Amino acid sequence: MISSVHPSPGSPHSTEPAAPGLDRSRLRRAAIVFIVGSIAIMAVTVIVTTDDETWHGVLSFGVWLVALLLVAESMRMVLESLALLVLVNGIQDEKITVIEALELTIEGFSVGQLMPISAAGVTYQGFLLTRKGVRLGLATAIVLVKGFVPSVFFFLVLVGVTTLTALGWEGSGGTARLLKIVAPLSALPLVLAVTTLVIMMRYPRRLDRIIDSVAAFLARRLRGRAARKIEESRVLMEKESHIFREALTTLGRHKRWVLFRGILLVVLAYVAEFMIGIVILWGFGYRGSMVGPLVLQCLLKPVITATPTPGSLGFCEGGYIAFFAAFLPARFIGVSLVLWRLALYFVPMSVGGVLVARRIGRRGFDAKDPQST
Repeated sequence: MISSVHPSPGSPHSTEPAAPGLDRSRLRRAAIVFIVGSIAIMAVTVIVTTDDETWHGVLSFGVWLVALLLVAESMRMVLESLALLVLVNGIQDEKITVIEALELTIEGFSVGQLMPISAAGVTYQGFLLTRKGVRLGLATAIVLVKGFVPSVFFFLVLVGVTTLTALGWEGSGGTARLLKIVAPLSALPLVLAVTTLVIMMRYPRRLDRIIDSVAAFLARRLRGRAARKIEESRVLMEKESHIFREALTTLGRHKRWVLFRGILLVVLAYVAEFMIGIVILWGFGYRGSMVGPLVLQCLLKPVITATPTPGSLGFCEGGYIAFFAAFLPARFIGVSLVLWRLALYFVPMSVGGVLVARRIGRRGFDAKDPQST
């Protein structure tokens, strides 16, 4: 069983990190870039694609469908927070509550969308876990597993689609055209993520050496503050590496049922996320199979997540413009994109932004209080 004993804040042996490079001004600038950029792209798309028939379709988009969009997004956050709860409470003595897990998830999502790579939100979740008294090594193992396990599911989808295509299966024309573009793009990040996960679970000591090697390489190439940050992170991980390895070993070999439940909940959270796009398709008249839209979103997700812009700005919009174009008439593409961005990003980010602002205002990111909420 992993111990969650945490050194007292500020002690010489404290392993609690500072926040991952976040401050008010940086968050504000990233939020402005994301919001203004996304609104500009959506506005241009709406102007280019809208005609008189568009507004008839919007008026027929029932209130119950709008409610279903919000339900799907809420389910996504709840399922992801339950995955975090299961993984944390399954391998340590001290527990976090459902509310704490939900707060961590929403905050992590909100901050992750304002960082250059949206997947970096899991780093912030790890930081918040340390504020709850979880050891850094354990928190790192949990958020890495939680962040990487969906890639296995997406990888299996990619392999399945590739196999079916080789055997002669073809979907609709729009689906097939988009698959030919998205599948190759998603292959590289998925292979890298799955490989990393296998090494993490099967060979945790080897992963430790890889981290050291990467950190040493970056330290040689970088200068000034960036190099110092890399070195500080490497030294910190060395102090916690035994906890990190023990946590991975516990999950991969001794707590497989905990790992399975965590994986299942994360995958269901992504299915709930993908239902947002499908509900929008339903609202504008799509009545075909759900398989094509689900498969395309499974392959779009890893590409979008790895893009180096706040909130995957530009890549998100471009990917989902192509997605909606594969199933809907052109006149509904712009409004579909707006609905998707609002339901999946702007609503949860607003809630998460309030929580993050409250945390900054009350304690500040550098206050070393592991019980801070």
